[in-house]
Amino acid sequence: MLAIFNDYDDATRELIQSLTAADIAFTPVVVRYHGELTEEALCPFTTYTGLDRTGDPLFFDEVPVPAWCEIRQGSEPYGEILRDGCTIGRIHYEPNSFRQVESVDWLLADRSLGHTDHYDRYGNRYATTHYANAVAYQTVYRGPGPWEIEVNHVSRTVTMSSRDRLLTFPTLTDFVSHFLDDQRLADDRVLINSLSYPLFVMRKRAAEPNTTLFWQEPIPADVPGNMRTELERPKALRRILFCDERLRQKVASIYPETPTDLAYLSHLGQFADKDGYDPRRAFTLTNSDEIPGLVELLEAFPEVTFSVAALTLMSEKLHRLGRTYPNLTLIPTINRTRIREELDRASIYLDINAGAHVLDVVKAAYYLNLVVLAVAPQAKAPDHSRTHATLAELKAHMAAVIASPQERARALDELHRQRGPLSTAADYRRLLA
Repeated sequence: MLAIFNDYDDATRELIQSLTAADIAFTPVVVRYHGELTEEALCPFTTYTGLDRTGDPLFFDEVPVPAWCEIRQGSEPYGEILRDGCTIGRIHYEPNSFRQVESVDWLLADRSLGHTDHYDRYGNRYATTHYANAVAYQTVYRGPGPWEIEVNHVSRTVTMSSRDRLLTFPTLTDFVSHFLDDQRLADDRVLINSLSYPLFVMRKRAAEPNTTLFWQEPIPADVPGNMRTELERPKALRRILFCDERLRQKVASIYPETPTDLAYLSHLGQFADKDGYDPRRAFTLTNSDEIPGLVELLEAFPEVTFSVAALTLMSEKLHRLGRTYPNLTLIPTINRTRIREELDRASIYLDINAGAHVLDVVKAAYYLNLVVLAVAPQAKAPDHSRTHATLAELKAHMAAVIASPQERARALDELHRQRGPLSTAADYRRLLA
């Protein structure tokens, strides 16, 4: 089976994990490259440019800079490149990392953006985006391989050039279709997880509907236009698999006569066996000292140990709370090993910090069989937490969880089944193999 993904993102990772767990043979192709790929995945941008994916991420002070320049990291969430005291570049970091380089913006004399160098998780500068009046007009992909690829953001054309060849494609869709032919990849059975380029490619190639869409996104209001078109007059899609049974029912009620098969599969989560934990211990990883509701929880549950950790030093605001409440444990400058230890020790993960998601910790806690509780404004991963509208609701749920092992088990079961029943490997093979 051919699996075409728009991006190598969290949704794609989760789907690849499920397919692997179900022992389904597939060839993954990722349309766009943003700096990371699984070892088995193919991508036209990395294949043609010959990028090596075995190195380590570039640390901020390893960025190549012109002579007589310095790199400085202040209180901002980015690094600066200075020459004669003037900023000529800004270093942006990978999310959930400690100063691992994602891109570098280079500024013109008038302080406007001239171009951006993109770095991958393996230390390669793999692409450069050029700007005019702060609008991107071209991205060029280079590597040690024979091909250079240019994407024109104005005309939407893609151009491949080598020493003796020049190939031009009207769209990225045409470029990816050429890649599938060039790599001799069979497309008689195809799985996609996006209504973007993977669908466009299969609409171009499919003589009749032969593609399964694995839908992993919410549908807050109307059914997306590309899905609606396929539900009414299928060109590429034979089946849509929803990982949320509520969405399947919603779409089925709107399109009861659709010829497209509508089915449900949950992700095949590999839940850990939870042993040796403290039933009255809660953990939170934060990058902010704004943790709404923390004081109320500390006072409501004096018998619970609340462990709050950060990758960096902590503010005096948090240290003051630590001195005030004996049931609060602060862990500044925590490392990954200690994070795993805290997750193993805790029974509950509280996703209540106002900052960004740190190290994808909510999903990690979910699969490590912690009861993950959140309040709606701060919830970073609602699909992996029991998200409450108010702090009062969270407190009531937490009180039940710590009341007995039976209540905790019930809370875990509700958490794992909140989007639908748990699927099995046999369910995957029945619908996809």
